[in-house]
Amino acid sequence: MSERDPSLSVRQVAVDVVRPVRHAVLRPGKAESTVHTPLDDSPATWHVAALAGDDAVGVVTVFPEPYPGRPGIPALRFRWMAVLPDWRGHGIGKQLMRRVAEIARDDGATLLWAHGRDTAQGFYEGLDFRVEGRGFIDPETGLGHHHVVIEVASLLG
Repeated sequence: MSERDPSLSVRQVAVDVVRPVRHAVLRPGKAESTVHTPLDDSPATWHVAALAGDDAVGVVTVFPEPYPGRPGIPALRFRWMAVLPDWRGHGIGKQLMRRVAEIARDDGATLLWAHGRDTAQGFYEGLDFRVEGRGFIDPETGLGHHHVVIEVASLLG
């Protein structure tokens, strides 16, 4: 499968589509309830999935939240980005982020950011995200994270 596989579609979906991938990748062995957040139910939150047929193989959730390092800039934060292990290395994460950038641009946002896991830092840097600030340990996962930040236009260029 290549980065441009025509059998994949990347589009907005309901939260129920993204939760199984979140659980399998980000919280394996924990209760399914650990992948539900109150933000999922906000009308301002949206979800994007890479679908192989009817099956989600990669997901991300996006919601409005100012980036602490640049107050006043129209920003969206993404969270819960995950690609199933068998589908990694095929450009799915890149496709997800490009689709997020398209929607963000249409919504008037100019900045995307997240608390990126340190283990995914190479992925983000490969898309030209900047890693900013001091690292921290996420209290939910116990894993190292950093802020990752990018201008929406950079993902679309």
